[in-house]
Amino acid sequence: LMIAAFISSDIRRVQQFFFGLVLPRIRPEFEELMAGVDRGLSGVIRGQLMICAVNGTLTWAGLLFFEVPFHLLLSILVTVLTLIPIFGTIISSIPCILFALTMGFWHGVGILIWICVIHALEAYVLNPKIIGHQAHIHPALVVFALVAGEHTYGLIGALLGVPIISILQNLFLFIH
Repeated sequence: LMIAAFISSDIRRVQQFFFGLVLPRIRPEFEELMAGVDRGLSGVIRGQLMICAVNGTLTWAGLLFFEVPFHLLLSILVTVLTLIPIFGTIISSIPCILFALTMGFWHGVGILIWICVIHALEAYVLNPKIIGHQAHIHPALVVFALVAGEHTYGLIGALLGVPIISILQNLFLFIH
């Protein structure tokens, strides 16, 4: 975090250093390539934050409908933990279901079903569409990146799959 803070506070000098490593005659093309990569990665981050917000909002609506105590606090927890692929969903679902069970068995079952519906919607519709739109990546590539990343490198692969496909796509488009 300390290194990130130093880089963020002096980003202009860091950029000048890296652009200085490139030959002056190809620097405009390099800047164009880096701008494309920056747009793609920014889109991935914006898309993931939008998915977190949608997931938290839908969870809040379900918790409110089932009158689960601490519905706002639980939905904020869900919103934040949705940033972690797969495990964030599981970790954030447990307290929601436990609090719903305090209201009754069928409340717990109802919340479990609601959470499964939300996550199916997120995984099969929202993730590919929102991240694909924000990062200008075809939704099929988003799904491929998530599946291939998770299959190859587990959690880290799932985290880095879409940003890597975004960089590769921008490199391909630049070369093309």
